[in-house]
Amino acid sequence: MAKFFEGLVEMDKRFEVVVPRKFSSVCFRVSPSAISKANYPTANYEKCVNEVNCKLLEAINGLGRVFMTHAMVGGIYVLRCAIGTTLTEEKHVGMAWKVVQEHADAILHPPCIN
Repeated sequence: MAKFFEGLVEMDKRFEVVVPRKFSSVCFRVSPSAISKANYPTANYEKCVNEVNCKLLEAINGLGRVFMTHAMVGGIYVLRCAIGTTLTEEKHVGMAWKVVQEHADAILHPPCIN
């Protein structure tokens, strides 16, 4: 199931797998290329990328349907999706990925307020 989740991450150009999948854990993040540099100061861009990913994790966990954790890998904030139960099916993994995508959409493309 983790391999299936990893494949979903790799198919979405806004995301990247940061370290190779190990067993049931997938470490991924919103790719810097998906985040507009126009909105962030150049000097602290990686810090801003980390903040976007932190906000994404908070949004995902705040919904209460999916729970993910984070880690720092070489100064990079990554989200960790661990799929460890034998009763997990592709439909569950697909739902978790949909939650990630929906929250990423909201963070990367906030609605315009007039």
